[in-house]
Amino acid sequence: MTSTSTSGILSMVSSSSAFPIRRLQPCMDNLLDNDLVDNVLWEESDLPATTPSLNDNLIPKSSIRLSAIGGITYTTGVPILVGPKWQLDKNAIRHIPKQRQNQTQVLDDTDSDTEGFGTGNEDSSASAALDTSDQSWSTKEFDPNKSNRNPTPKRTPEQKWARLFNVVYIAMRMSYKETYPHRSPMYPFEPADIKRPHRQWSPEFCNVPIPDVTNNQKPDIVLIDRDVQPKSWAHVLTCVEITESDLGANHNIPLFKGVVTKGYLMMREQPWRRFVILFSLAANNLRAHYIDHSGLIVTRPITINGNPTRLVDMLNTMSLANSKAYGMDPTMHMCNESCQQSHCHVGDNGIGWIEDEKKQKLWIIAVLWRSQGLFSRGTICYRVRDRDGVEYALKDCWVDEAKKDHEEKVLELVRGIPNVVTLVAAWDVEYNGEPDSTLRIRHCHGKFSPGFRCKYHRHMLLTPCGEPLSTYSTKRELISAFRDFVVAHKEMVRKNVLHGDLSPNNFIIYEGQGYFIDFDHVQIITQGNTSVCSRGTGTMPYMSICLLRHLHLVSKQREKGLEMTMTEQTAADDLESLFYIFVEFMTTYDGPRVTIIYPKTEQWSDQLEDVGSRAVLYKSGLLLVVKHDKELMNRTTPYFAELKPLVQEWRLIFLRAVDETSESTVTHGDIEGVIVKWISHLVADEPPPVPQSSSLSPAHISGHPVPRRSTRKTFQVKRP
Repeated sequence: MTSTSTSGILSMVSSSSAFPIRRLQPCMDNLLDNDLVDNVLWEESDLPATTPSLNDNLIPKSSIRLSAIGGITYTTGVPILVGPKWQLDKNAIRHIPKQRQNQTQVLDDTDSDTEGFGTGNEDSSASAALDTSDQSWSTKEFDPNKSNRNPTPKRTPEQKWARLFNVVYIAMRMSYKETYPHRSPMYPFEPADIKRPHRQWSPEFCNVPIPDVTNNQKPDIVLIDRDVQPKSWAHVLTCVEITESDLGANHNIPLFKGVVTKGYLMMREQPWRRFVILFSLAANNLRAHYIDHSGLIVTRPITINGNPTRLVDMLNTMSLANSKAYGMDPTMHMCNESCQQSHCHVGDNGIGWIEDEKKQKLWIIAVLWRSQGLFSRGTICYRVRDRDGVEYALKDCWVDEAKKDHEEKVLELVRGIPNVVTLVAAWDVEYNGEPDSTLRIRHCHGKFSPGFRCKYHRHMLLTPCGEPLSTYSTKRELISAFRDFVVAHKEMVRKNVLHGDLSPNNFIIYEGQGYFIDFDHVQIITQGNTSVCSRGTGTMPYMSICLLRHLHLVSKQREKGLEMTMTEQTAADDLESLFYIFVEFMTTYDGPRVTIIYPKTEQWSDQLEDVGSRAVLYKSGLLLVVKHDKELMNRTTPYFAELKPLVQEWRLIFLRAVDETSESTVTHGDIEGVIVKWISHLVADEPPPVPQSSSLSPAHISGHPVPRRSTRKTFQVKRP
């Protein structure tokens, strides 16, 4: 079940982005639609014709001549370029002058599969072996020239284009070896690696989706390292989508959304990329689709028949250049099957390396967490180890220019508070000696999409390096961690720090204790106040009822073009968020260390994102309505059955706080006291405490009462 009713507020809040949980396709489509609003720049319609194209930055122009391209032939002797047009049929011309047969000929996929592709021998000849697993006898035609009279497979357009791309790649790769390591006008990029893996333009997924548990996508042609098996989105370097429709005439053809979705999947599985670049070949017009953490740019079209050298430039750049060409971060390396870890020296337990602020290598031991979404902060957390064997957590993120040092400053404010991670070092990631940002490639335009925000690439080294909260080993350890969170949060508020975005991803467990780890959305409480002025921030499934009500109001104001209001955000909102996180664990997990997920219920975050703006009523019904008194208790999994009364007692704290006859509010002490009592119960193995019933006014017997805190101040702000 999905809903589009969240469209008015999704741009203002973050999704749960849990790792390794992935978004199913319908939900992901919703998120992508919202991500694309104001974040797409079409060069041909949004920029003056005199503005340089981003394509010229991404794909350097070479000095290759048409005669050199025309000299490349299939093994049949048929040239790949005939006049102004690309020749996709290798058997189109049967009689070729003998002198033409002496020109460059390249073995194609149907003539040999015995060449040195994938052997690792740089001096061996190379041929691209095309995958034919998607062919059947129903797609074959009779060939009278075959002695055995067996039919030969028909080729789809994707297969024909892939064969041509591979013929160009092999010919250019052989020519490139003659000039390497010297820079050549024909190859204007600077290679960084002495050895590059053999690559292949493959159409094997044009009819069969790339394996993925959430999304069935069939890229027409993918570029991939040939030695990688099995293939997945984690291995795709780029892809080319082909259609006869004109993307320039209609931006909404399926190809556009398809390219964006494939870019999302590539970025999701390769989050260490600075950007991804994909290509479309629509009505013989080549466009680059550039995606980074600030948005999408679709370049002006290049007519491949009128300008064939630019197609060859694209093929050369993507298949022959070093990994910078398709957005890999040059300050790190992630190993895969093709590198065999031989040149990385990462050790038996390492999966890659990353540079620290002094350019020293830290070995990557594991990926702890990664965000999801297209134009997000692009946050990844690694477990890393230095040369002395000391382990840290390294946070790799893209942050808004206006908040570039924000988290670093907050971590200094909370330094020394127990159960809060400690900042060891923070630095800008450099690219070619300068701080890396999403402005580096875009600066040539001088004009940006309406929603463009420059993001800087930052690294932070933190200690201790723990495990996700879901790796708790016992019920007592999990409950003790929640007590740690309450105590640490109380100390942060005393230092005028309000977190404002609690979710399961903000916590870890280390040596049996819970730690705060994420401070992206923290706000500072000014002296003499107990709240901050906010539009309402947070991760939607865990936001308080009051903040969700306010966000719903703001979305209505945006739709009507009215000035948006701001509201007070308090520590009580964070404590309510903490309760929802606790409920998620009690109702989802049916065992320690995420070994069992309870099969009878959706995860709390998925439920709340599905219901969209109705999350306010959903939460109010569970939390604030007396007639639903045992609803949350009944949802508790068998593993946490003895903790049902704890869920109820914690809920009653919020219920009493909104009672019209009460002047109380939720405090850290209330929640800490309840949790400590239950920790003692688990330690002593005594009968569980019985929650005290609450004396409530008749207004709570039915309906959805408005919490007393909803009378907090609101402020009018002009719509940006």
